[in-house]
Amino acid sequence: MAALKSNIWTLYFLIVIVGVALLGVSLQQRWRETLSDETAHQLSRAELISQSVHSLFRTQELVLDVVGRELLDSGEPLEERREMPLLDNILSVNPALVGFGLARPDGTLVRISTNMDTSRLPNLLENPSTAEGFRQALESDVMVVGRTYYMDALGAWLIPIRKALRADDGSVVAVMTAGLEIGAEGSVLGQDLHDGPEDSVILFREADKYVQFMSREGATPERYSASQVNEERLSAQRRDFEEGTGKTMADIMASPEAVSFHMTRDQRDYLTAATFDARYQIWTVSETRFAPLYRDFMGTLVPYVIGFVLGAWLLYLLFRVIDRAEGERREELLYRARHDDLTGLLNRAGLLDRLEGRLSQARPFSLVVINIDNFSGINDRFGLEYGDHTLVEFGRRLERLAERHDDLARLGSDEFAIVTPNTNIPSLTDACRALVEDLAQIFEVGRLRLQVGASVGVARYPEDGDSLSKLIRSAHLALYEAKQSRNAVCVYKAEMETAYLRRLNVEQRLRYGLASHALYMVYQPQVNDAGETIGLEALVRWQDEELGFVSPAEFVDVAEKSGLMIPLGNFVLDTSLREFRQLIDKVKQPLDLAINISVIQFCQPGFVDTVLNALKTHDVSPSSLVLEITETLFMGNFDQVLQTICDLRSHGIRLAMDDFGTGYSSLSLLRQLPLDELKIDKSFVDGIVEDEKAANMVRSIVAIARSHNMSLIAEGVEEQAQAQALIKMGCLRFQGYYFSRPVPMADVRQVLTDTANTDNIPATIRRS
Repeated sequence: MAALKSNIWTLYFLIVIVGVALLGVSLQQRWRETLSDETAHQLSRAELISQSVHSLFRTQELVLDVVGRELLDSGEPLEERREMPLLDNILSVNPALVGFGLARPDGTLVRISTNMDTSRLPNLLENPSTAEGFRQALESDVMVVGRTYYMDALGAWLIPIRKALRADDGSVVAVMTAGLEIGAEGSVLGQDLHDGPEDSVILFREADKYVQFMSREGATPERYSASQVNEERLSAQRRDFEEGTGKTMADIMASPEAVSFHMTRDQRDYLTAATFDARYQIWTVSETRFAPLYRDFMGTLVPYVIGFVLGAWLLYLLFRVIDRAEGERREELLYRARHDDLTGLLNRAGLLDRLEGRLSQARPFSLVVINIDNFSGINDRFGLEYGDHTLVEFGRRLERLAERHDDLARLGSDEFAIVTPNTNIPSLTDACRALVEDLAQIFEVGRLRLQVGASVGVARYPEDGDSLSKLIRSAHLALYEAKQSRNAVCVYKAEMETAYLRRLNVEQRLRYGLASHALYMVYQPQVNDAGETIGLEALVRWQDEELGFVSPAEFVDVAEKSGLMIPLGNFVLDTSLREFRQLIDKVKQPLDLAINISVIQFCQPGFVDTVLNALKTHDVSPSSLVLEITETLFMGNFDQVLQTICDLRSHGIRLAMDDFGTGYSSLSLLRQLPLDELKIDKSFVDGIVEDEKAANMVRSIVAIARSHNMSLIAEGVEEQAQAQALIKMGCLRFQGYYFSRPVPMADVRQVLTDTANTDNIPATIRRS
């Protein structure tokens, strides 16, 4: 049950974990899509701006080249500075430019547009803001983009562009220069290239790593023109980038396609895309901070998480309802697993739990085991329904009689148990006896008034068993002893263990003995008053190699209680008939064979067929067989027993009642049973000479046999006086040590074939 509860919540947590995993995968995919979209945007913007800037620079390079050649072709010397209206005309049609000039290789501007203040014109080779770019132009065959600076002569921030004009021999004749206005309306270099406060577009020069242009919230030329990319940090980033992309910087700079990467600057994370213009040595960088991406992603994350938490909560409520229902079901199942369905008392499992609890407390207590005597007779005679009602009423009586602190259980069938803290033997014995008396009172079951007896076995913890198994075994050993006398109370004693082990050993050896044919048959002759042998009684014996000689009374009792009576009875029947067949083939005289049949054997289904098959197998006439039964046979299903007797007699088999006179119902049984023979019990024969009451009892039995036309035989005759007294009373058939002890069949055959029968019988009992 605990495992079931655990499994329900395991399933819930498994669903939640899977849900979390799916949510994580979904959110991860969503983040990847967001990042991918933003990366694509940055790459696209970097490439677009780079292409636009390149196109602008290329156009202006052509303009510079054409205008410069035009000025040089005029043939005017470059000695004096002059304002050129031509340049003004070009400015008017090219709004991206804010000023034109032609400089000699020494840096002096000699041709300028009219919008410049000539008094503020610098020498381009000497001015710190222009010198580096001017020298680069002198050395380059293509247009050089100079460092962004503020030009006093124009009163504006501009990006200088310069193109060296060379003679045929490659020497520099002049340098054509112009300025690109930053932020001009409709210009590529406007301040609206970025998308928000966290976004920016940057152009910086590869040569000196100075920022050329920046479109960012709050960025002005005054601020970014002085910015220079940190060389050391840039180198580290480039190494990481090379490792991440598997490309060298040379390959990246040669490719027209932009590349993306992550970078950290000023403790902020950026998603950056960059592309390099190899002609003009300009990096175009498009970047955005991760913060807005995180915020956008959180806008997706929060609904997902809220939905998931809400779903998990609803699922939790559902599982809690299921768990509660399962809990109630578990409690019900646990109650049923620990209680008897019929009586409502604890069952064996429930009692074992209680006993385990008491053992864990290490406090003394007693285990009382109660068994209803002959309960099977109620089921057999009145049916299982009345048997169940009897058990219920018996359990109710036990509940009323048990103390509040006692544990009461039904162990199974007709066996009950009480666990009580009382361990005082006198007090416990008195209480159990009072319990047996109270249980024996008549009670009503439907229209029946029944009275049942009970046997009680008691064992104490820890005296009679310091473990659960030992304690239960001790209580059952005591119960076994109590049931020998019925309606008794027995407290466990150590010697019961010895007797129990003896029974176990006998049972084990008996199983082996039956399998190994260690048992054998002996026969006691039955003689008449003329001293003639007229029959044999078959008796089983057992000489075990470990136990020695075992009394038939002992091992037959063990066989009846251990399920070995059927194979033992079959052995006796088959062996006796086989040896009897061998005998009558030799002696050629009529003899009877008497075989004792146990109650278990007689009530076995198919018993009649078993006997008939054995007779047929050994070719023995049914009229030669006498089956001896006892009165205990009729204490169960009388009608079934009567039918079996009639079936046997219909085939010519005779029935004898053994130990007649010792039971309480013999006379009433004789009126109903078709018996052929009575056997006077040895207990009457023993006192027939000295005890007048015993003699009168024998006379009565003789009269009964005559009145019912039944044969009569006295067993246990050990003295001549007993035999003579029996003859005077009218009993003319005998069996006992006076005539012969039980002997093997070979001895019987020897006596019957080699010696006259009358020579072996005491002369005092021969008739004249």
